[in-house]
Amino acid sequence: MTNHNEPFYPEEAFIQRAVVIYFESQGYLLESDGAADLVAVHPETGERWEVVAKGKTTQVGLDFQFGLGQLAQRLSPPPTHHGLAVPHMTQFVRQCDKVPGWVRVALHLSWLLVRNDGTVRIVAPDERI
Repeated sequence: MTNHNEPFYPEEAFIQRAVVIYFESQGYLLESDGAADLVAVHPETGERWEVVAKGKTTQVGLDFQFGLGQLAQRLSPPPTHHGLAVPHMTQFVRQCDKVPGWVRVALHLSWLLVRNDGTVRIVAPDERI
C-alpha cells in the first residue's frame, strides 16, 4: 500500500529527507535551529554542516537564488560547512555552475545533489560538478 503522504522526487520535502538520512547514516547528530533545513554535527570530529534544501518548481532559478540567500543570511564562521541541497537535474546543475568557484571556497559552500533514489552526492567547494 502506498503512503500518499510520502514526498516524491524532486519535491523539496524529498530532498530534505534524503539529506537527513544521509547525514544520520554518516553518524551526525541533527540539531534544530529553525533557520536551516538541516544542522548536523559529527560527535567525534566536531564537523558541522548547515544545509538548505530546495526542490524543483516552475521557477528553478528563483528557487536556487532564494536558497543561496537563505544560506547567506545565516552564514556561520568557518569551519562550518554550508550546503545547498537540490535535485540532481540539469536545471539545477546549470544554476550551480553559475556560482564562481572562489565564492564557494570562501563560503565553504558545497552542493548536495540528490538523485531520485535518495542518494546524495556532495560536491566540495573546490570541485566542479
